[in-house]
Amino acid sequence: MARHKRSDSVRKKDLKEKFPQVYFDKDSDFAAIKLAPGIEEKSYEKDGILFSEDKSGRIIEIQVLNVSQFKKQKAA
Repeated sequence: MARHKRSDSVRKKDLKEKFPQVYFDKDSDFAAIKLAPGIEEKSYEKDGILFSEDKSGRIIEIQVLNVSQFKKQKAA
């Protein structure tokens, strides 16, 4: 017996991403905030934070490369 279900409506709902999206990985000591959709064209690092920009120069993602060290710096 075959199952008949429409997966198109489910897929369309999943494609709508909500921003900002926060990612945190304790094992890698890494955190990222995805601010907007887009493809990274350029990135630069300042005080342990990596900023990624799209082609128009808008910041689309912020990454804290070493979270534990970053916490210590900001507490001091």
